[in-house]
Amino acid sequence: MNEDTRFHLNLQMAADGMEGRFSEMQFYGGEDSPLLEGVCFFQKGCKMTSRYAYIVRAAQLEGQPVPDIPCALIAAGRIPAEWDNGKNSIIRLPEETDLIELMNLCQDIFHFHISWADSLKDIMIREGSVDDLCRASCAYFQNPLFVHDSRLNVISCPVWREGMINWKEDESTGLLITPLEVLNEFKMDKEYLQTLTTKGADLFSAELRGHRDIYVNIWDEYGGYEARLVICELDSSLKPGQFIAAEYLAELIRLTLARRGHMENTYKHALEVMLLGMIQGKKFSDSEIASRIEQCGWKKEDRYICVRLDVEDQEGNPGSSPASLCNYVEARVAGSKAVSMDNCVCIIINLNINDHYTSEISSILRDGLYKAGFSNLFHDLAELDCYCRQASMALRYCKKKNDTMWSYSFNDIAMDYIGDLCCSEFEPSELCAYELIKLKEYDAVNGTELYKTLVTYILNERNTVATSSELYVGRSTLFYRLRKIKEITGLDAAHMAEPVQNLYLRLSVFLEERRDSR
Repeated sequence: MNEDTRFHLNLQMAADGMEGRFSEMQFYGGEDSPLLEGVCFFQKGCKMTSRYAYIVRAAQLEGQPVPDIPCALIAAGRIPAEWDNGKNSIIRLPEETDLIELMNLCQDIFHFHISWADSLKDIMIREGSVDDLCRASCAYFQNPLFVHDSRLNVISCPVWREGMINWKEDESTGLLITPLEVLNEFKMDKEYLQTLTTKGADLFSAELRGHRDIYVNIWDEYGGYEARLVICELDSSLKPGQFIAAEYLAELIRLTLARRGHMENTYKHALEVMLLGMIQGKKFSDSEIASRIEQCGWKKEDRYICVRLDVEDQEGNPGSSPASLCNYVEARVAGSKAVSMDNCVCIIINLNINDHYTSEISSILRDGLYKAGFSNLFHDLAELDCYCRQASMALRYCKKKNDTMWSYSFNDIAMDYIGDLCCSEFEPSELCAYELIKLKEYDAVNGTELYKTLVTYILNERNTVATSSELYVGRSTLFYRLRKIKEITGLDAAHMAEPVQNLYLRLSVFLEERRDSR
């Protein structure tokens, strides 16, 4: 928090606190800007500032020069006419008022407001939520309050009272949403429509809802309507000084909404909840998916790819937290949504929006020293869980290989994955075609190269020209070896051409070669 977000009072707030305490009290607003930090006694000859409200006997002001700046005065008695100049804000109390008791009262009033502001400051320092800010403010305003987003979905409502909107819970996200009939009421109400353009705190009449509200529209840094703070006049009467406090709270809510890692925009939250649910295997209807992704400009059947990377503790890497990385990715990679769970990040990229994502992702991996796994391309967002598992598996092998590659796609490691699955219960030698094992044993005893010859022949799809060229042997030598292989194993070209047998032989070759390379 900086100087711009410090809380200052105006004299109206002090007048609100004094209401009913004196037999007679008059308040003259003047300019009454929110500049006050405290209260002090007036002293002749001392320079006055806008930071303090001055307690004074009106007679003390006689003959005193009026400052050029607007001042805040709490005066016992009728002040000189020159001080009542339209700029100074003034609370006028009976002449017999005890100034010591008045000072104690004023200090209590200022302490009440400043203690509330300090509690909000603590919440901001520890990066609390909008809900934390609102919960700490209900007792201060002595009324229930809530915050909703631009779609009238609830961001925070710590306390609900009879007379407030009876929100409904979205089963998918657990968020409170405004019922359709209430939305239609607002859309038809002229006063409500006029409130959508206001800046600063304002009053909404009781005509539509049956009670008055103080409301403050919250605008994002680009001037877009993001949310609204509403204080409902249900438990106690609203006071004029609360407008300043409402604007201060609304500004802290705006900062919290914009803060990295604490984005509480309900639309964004609802989308993230759905994507996390999909990744974890939860099923959503086509209509639910469509409604969540429409603001991204996505369609369920667009082309997608999923990227997975782990965020490990890396000293000196400012973007190493999952939440920070999600925001960074979405800012750098067009058409992307990133969600975090535990210590990993899952990135979904819409290729209909961004078909040239590889360079953007590569720069993120390089800058953050991350390794990543990429899924295969898919055409149905409802299958996100499957392709997130592909990306996770690709990342696992990328880290396992520990080579110079920044990333692997599932295509790159699919055979390794299949091989590991095959060998989870059997050794490669127990899974491989008997013919290959037999040739290896024959070569070991006789010093021949029949195993290598058969492998080359299989991998060249039984093309004798390509095989002899790769082995650097003549055609007659190759045909001799193939006859010898048939004599030992029974395998010939026709047998190896059968699809299932060919696949089994090729997989056996892969498993054997993979084992030998380790």
